[in-house]
This record gives sequence, C-alpha cells and structure tokens, in this order.
Amino acid sequence: MLLKKLRSRNFFVEKRFGLLYTLTTMNTTPTNSSVRKNLTAPYALIQGSFWMSFCTAVSFASVYLLGLHYTNSQLGLILAAGNLLGALLGPELSAWVDRSDRVSALSLIPPVLTLQAVMLVILCLNPVKGIITTVAYTLYIAFTLTVNSLNLKLYSDAVYYGLSVNYGLARGIGSAAYVLLSTFLGMLIEGISLRLVPLSGLLMCAFQFAAFLIIRPSLPDMAVSSADSKTEASSMFAFLRNNRKFSVLLLGVALLFFSHNIIVTFLINITNNVGGDTSDMGLINAFMAAVEIPVMMLYHTLFGKRRPGSLMRVAFLFFVLKAIAIALARSIPALLAAFLLQAPSFSLYTSAIVPYVDEVIPYKDSAKAQSLAYTMTTVGSVLASLLGGVLYDRTTVNATLWVAFGICTVGALVAVFGVQEGK
Repeated sequence: MLLKKLRSRNFFVEKRFGLLYTLTTMNTTPTNSSVRKNLTAPYALIQGSFWMSFCTAVSFASVYLLGLHYTNSQLGLILAAGNLLGALLGPELSAWVDRSDRVSALSLIPPVLTLQAVMLVILCLNPVKGIITTVAYTLYIAFTLTVNSLNLKLYSDAVYYGLSVNYGLARGIGSAAYVLLSTFLGMLIEGISLRLVPLSGLLMCAFQFAAFLIIRPSLPDMAVSSADSKTEASSMFAFLRNNRKFSVLLLGVALLFFSHNIIVTFLINITNNVGGDTSDMGLINAFMAAVEIPVMMLYHTLFGKRRPGSLMRVAFLFFVLKAIAIALARSIPALLAAFLLQAPSFSLYTSAIVPYVDEVIPYKDSAKAQSLAYTMTTVGSVLASLLGGVLYDRTTVNATLWVAFGICTVGALVAVFGVQEGK
C-alpha cells in the first residue's frame, strides 16, 4: 500500500519531449536587448537530468528499501529525514551563494553531485539493510534535492545576464524525462533486480554532470562578475525579516502543499473510497499528467505578458476549488473531473513561481528566494507524509479530505496576502 502512495507524490509528469533551440548573441552583462542567446535547450537538459535523478532517488526509494527488508515505518523515516536535510541544505547553500564573492551555483553543483555519487557508490557496494545503507540513502535523497536549489539559481543568473530561458517549457521537459525513466526503470527492475536503483542513480548523476558541462560555457562566472552585489546580500534570517510579505507567501505555500500532498500522496485511499482500484489510480495519475502538460509547456506563450503574481492568485483559488471538488467526489468520473483543476492550480503555480521570485526579489538574494520557494513544497510533502497517514488511519477518508480542504483554504488566504507586485 505504501509503495502505491509513494509513487503518487506531488512531483507530476508530462508525456512529451520536444524543443526548438535557437542561438543568437550572448551578453555577459545585464541587458534588456531583444537579441538574446536562448538557453532553453541546455537548461531543459538541466531540468531533465534533475527530475530523472529525483525519480530514482525518491520515487523508487520504496522499491529499493522495502526490497532490502526495511519496514514501512523505517522507509517513512528515511524519506522524511532525507527530505528535511535537503530542505535545510538547499537554502543554506543558496544563502552562501548570495553572500559570497567566491562561491556561485556553478562552483557548488559539481561537489554536490560528487557527494551524491559517493553515496550511490556506497549503496552499490553495500546492498543490504543496515546503518550504512540507512545513512547513505538518507544523504543521497538530501544531496539530490539540494541540486535543484542550485539549478534554480542558474535560471536567475541566466535571466539577470540577459539570456533567454523559457522556464515553463524546460520544466515541462523535465517532467517528461521523469515519466520516461519511471516507465522504463520500473520494467527493468521488475525483470532484472532492485540493485538497478543505485546503478540508475549513478547514471543519472553522470547525466547531470554532462548537462552541467553543456550549459557551463554559456554562463559567465557569477561569483566574480556579481561580486559587488553579493557583498550586499543578506543572511537567511535577515532576508526573511526584511521580506515579510514573501515570508507570508512561503507559509501559505507550505500549507497549500500540505493539503495538496494529503491528497496525492495517499491517492490510492481516495480511489478506493469511491469504488476504484489500483488500475483506476494509475488512470487518474496519467490523467493528471495529461491536463498539466498544456499549461507547463505553453506557459510562456499563453501567459508570458501577464504578471506572475496575478497568475499565482488564480492558482491559489483553483487549489481550493480542486480540494472541495475532490472532497465531494463519489465516483471515478467525478474524481477525474475534479482533477481537471490540476491544470489551473498545481501546474499554473509551478510555472509561475520561478519567474515571480525573479521579478519581486532583488538579484542579490535570488538564490535564497528560489530555494525557499522550492523548499516549501518539500516541507508540505513531509508534513503530509507524517500527519496525513495518521488522519487516514484514525478518521475516515471523507473526513481527511475535508481537513485537507480546510488547510488548503487557510493556505490560499495566507498565500494571496503574501503576493506582491514586482519591483
């Protein structure tokens, strides 16, 4: 049962992989020129390699650890610890990048990937249950999540230096890469061995290194060229104190994703409650991915001229509408209809939050801000994993869904209050 739950976490997937890559002239200083080098293709490789790595580390954690005879409770603790460490390490490294005139995201990505690879080598050499595997897998998850915080800083750096990146398209391709690996890795593990999980992790780690080497020459050395702005960057606590509205937004997002993950992490429970089975849950997951594709892949085309903050307010409203629609659903068709709202809620928010942060937060604090925004979804996921199961065990599915709706409503109100206009 837990395996099914873990496979339906909040990290969604798309089914299509395609991209046009155009090259123009590169600028190494901030510019508003209409002629800008397009880094969408190499950044899509960054996104694709990360989400494939995430797929291996988190989505197949249950397959690997339960296969080594860990209990469900032990699995849950490893996932929670890895997510929490990643939620702490990512923002802390991002704050360091903002403050330091010697450290940049470009300089930190290789050592973090190296640490990730070391943990995977340990797992390959020690494929048995025990303290070594427990520690190594926990750190493997943490280092995997940390890379995305640095990847988001690469996006901010590219935009700041006048380069063009269609984030929504790149993120959509990342999700498509996730579903491709998930499909094929599952079949391979079923037919060969669960030891393919750490081996796949090593391969995806190498893919991330390759993607990094491809994009590296196109980005100036941010640690040098932005040294003046970095000396002005604030510490994490000072940043949260000085950006109170953004801090309010972060709190609202954590609550929204707490509610969101009470639903998607335990989707099998909800499916069974309306008379469905595992095959129906698979259909619902595929349906969610399908309705998300247009918004993510076409975000720039459809909404490029609109303010990200306004779009986020719309997304928060649809999170609430989706939560109540799911709570009211009493059949599989009704549940599918409710998940149509996945597009204007989760998908719209995911596409808008990165450009929103880039718009409202000064560049000197961009790494911290992007990392914190991403981390709040992880915080919501951890809370849902720890408390959602308790709710489902001690109350009914319907009661739990109404609790999720209440949390979602509070989160949406808080998040709307935290949205601000661009500077």
